[in-house]
Amino acid sequence: MPISNPSMPSVPDGLHVDDLTLDETGLLITARTTAAQASCRVCGRASARVHSRYWRTFKDLPWQDRSVTWRVQVRRFRCGHCPGRIFAERVPGLGTRKSRRSDRLAEAQTDIGMVLGGEAGARLSRRLAMPVSGDTVLRLIRRRGTVPSPPPRVVGIDDWAWRRGRSYGTIVCDLERRRVIDLLPGRSSAPVRDWLAAHPSVTVVSRDRSGPYAEAARTGAPTATQVADRWHLLVNASEALRGAVERHQLEIRSVAHRAVKDPPASLGLRETAAKPEVTSRRRDRCEAALCLHGEGLPTKEIARRLGASRNAVRRWVRAGRFVPYRRAPGSSRLDRYLPFVEARWQEGQHSATALCQELHAQGFTGGYDIVRRWAARRKRGAPARPPSTRIPSTRRITRWLTGDPAALSPEDRAFTEALCSAAPRLSQAAEVIRAFADLLRQNDPTGLKPWLEAAAATDLGGFVTGLRQDEPAVRAAIVEPWSNGPVEGQVNRLKLIKRSMYGRAGFDLLRQRVLHAA
Repeated sequence: MPISNPSMPSVPDGLHVDDLTLDETGLLITARTTAAQASCRVCGRASARVHSRYWRTFKDLPWQDRSVTWRVQVRRFRCGHCPGRIFAERVPGLGTRKSRRSDRLAEAQTDIGMVLGGEAGARLSRRLAMPVSGDTVLRLIRRRGTVPSPPPRVVGIDDWAWRRGRSYGTIVCDLERRRVIDLLPGRSSAPVRDWLAAHPSVTVVSRDRSGPYAEAARTGAPTATQVADRWHLLVNASEALRGAVERHQLEIRSVAHRAVKDPPASLGLRETAAKPEVTSRRRDRCEAALCLHGEGLPTKEIARRLGASRNAVRRWVRAGRFVPYRRAPGSSRLDRYLPFVEARWQEGQHSATALCQELHAQGFTGGYDIVRRWAARRKRGAPARPPSTRIPSTRRITRWLTGDPAALSPEDRAFTEALCSAAPRLSQAAEVIRAFADLLRQNDPTGLKPWLEAAAATDLGGFVTGLRQDEPAVRAAIVEPWSNGPVEGQVNRLKLIKRSMYGRAGFDLLRQRVLHAA
């Protein structure tokens, strides 16, 4: 029977509807094909000789929140040109050979799976009266092909962590169109080199200062311009200065000692030494790490052998010698009330309970135990503990040295000035790093060579050597407008998609979903 209601599912051409059955479970449409002949899939010639008939079932898009099922009678034909050949006619507008869902239903379920993944996509599909299993959604995602992108001209390359510290991948973005164009397994040189060789249209490659990516661009796209990412250059410069700060621990400690002995209004630093046995054990591990580093072992292997963290090994290697642990006790809520409790103690008030009550009246928010421990030390004749502070970390000192002095607090600026006076070479290195940052902002590559010569005379020799080895890419970073900023944003999107899959996705599935999101 023909369907005249426009709200009912549309009937594809070449089908005649014989019956409609509507119940609580869904809508069943019984139909049959109407073509007089069909074409053989082998020879392509038409035949009208019917051999037999059979039924095919297709799931289709829902109607009025009810699932729709097509039950179509299909004919088999004899081919008059292929001896013994029997073929079945195709069902127009519903599905392909051996499929059990219509093309439009498969398209909708694939789109849902691309956004939500397998199980989440299956739950939403069931809610929308398109029941499907999570495994089927994943198969639909993997079956869909990727849309070819136009030949890229400017690409950005960066790595991303599949499992941090264990396995990585490489993301390739079109910087002109700001979209992901491919994901590659691993972060070695070979996959990137092969990809660049297969895309000769690439003329600019933006990358970090990773050696494998530089080698891949040099061999896979030898005529392309390599651009070092400016953000990574600034990070490398900051790390180089931090290494110089690590090598000036004696000056930092000296400034801290002077601040404790004669603290001005802007400095209030103190230091407590670690226990002798802990210091000795740490010294032994540091010396062992330096020996293994001299033998050429990587940081990860040194940390595994010594049972230390990789950050500790890097800190020892940067310093080049043992540096005592600098951590001092944290501040106490009692510190700001020490003058008051000292005065009350001298007046004869030695009760911790009474002192705690008086402190609460003064606005003290700490507990009784803090006051009790302080009173116990005073009763033993131990000196009162001065207000505790921490010696600034090397990372914080590096930030002070490279930042705008006007933006620092008076305390931080006073410490930085005292340190620069005590360590002239560290002050010189900080000036060189600030000059490098200005060089990247001025878009004037003529100042790079004089800067390299001036920086070579400071404590930044390793950083300068690395820049000279990658000088063309650094020079391009000064003049070219491209950077890896858009790539970092795409990595953020990639991580969101990866985490939504709960770590159970393979590389092919992740690649499909990332390229679809792009």
